[in-house]
Amino acid sequence: MLSSSSASTPLKPTSAMVDPGPSAPDFRRVAIFMAIAIFLSSALSLPLALGLLPEVFLALLVPLAQLAPLIAALFVRRSGTHLRTELALAVPSWSQLLLAVAVAVGLFSLVPTVRFLLGIAIGVPSMLEALPPVLVAVPIVLVMQSVFAIGEEVGWRGWLHGQLRSLGFWPMALLIGAMWAVWHLPVLITLGLDGRSMITYLGTILAAAPLLSALRDYSGTVWAAVLGHGLLNSLRVALEQNTLGVPTQMQAWVLDIGTWVLWILAAWLLLRLRGLARVDHPGSGGDSDLTGG
Repeated sequence: MLSSSSASTPLKPTSAMVDPGPSAPDFRRVAIFMAIAIFLSSALSLPLALGLLPEVFLALLVPLAQLAPLIAALFVRRSGTHLRTELALAVPSWSQLLLAVAVAVGLFSLVPTVRFLLGIAIGVPSMLEALPPVLVAVPIVLVMQSVFAIGEEVGWRGWLHGQLRSLGFWPMALLIGAMWAVWHLPVLITLGLDGRSMITYLGTILAAAPLLSALRDYSGTVWAAVLGHGLLNSLRVALEQNTLGVPTQMQAWVLDIGTWVLWILAAWLLLRLRGLARVDHPGSGGDSDLTGG
């Protein structure tokens, strides 16, 4: 059971941490944010897509593209507002953040593990012998991927989350997930992914988005989502790509759909475990109904 200290004994608000609470979304500002983020991502991808740059530049392209949501958020943020508050960079409760970190590690380990067991159950060959050396590298990759994820999460689960939170948790989280998935398209097209692989990739983004939003809400800061994003791109990838062999097309669909359901259930579980419907964090938008549907 996670601590409810932030709900029962909230920190005393300071001028640097308080905002007026959730208000109706400014969809014009949200649309401008999305247009800037997609434009920057597309502009970075275009030279590679046209063959003007060799594929080796992809390793530089992706981290740069991940800064696009941050740049877009800085461009559209309201003047006169506190930067740390609007972008959810402040940490209202370190104990709550540490609990969110523990939950993130647990859930981002659990979902791929259950996926592995599902694969074994439906007859996909296992390849656990390749896992130990891969897991040794995970901590290094996790740090790197978490640093890269800051630019994305400050935009998606930082600024955009604050703009859309009055919609209620599930509409907000799924809308952010859909926008996050669309934003990936220029890079995915540049990578030359086939239709089946693109569905897997985009479906995972949409399904995992609510869990990242739940981590952000539970901790009251974007940093929990940053870690979750880093885990998604490191630990999750390591487990999913190195525990099972190549599935048949039918097995692949079962694994994809089953894993998407698991991500959604993980977000629902986090919401239920701590009753996030009424958890307040100074600077995270006040009292909001996070169970809205």
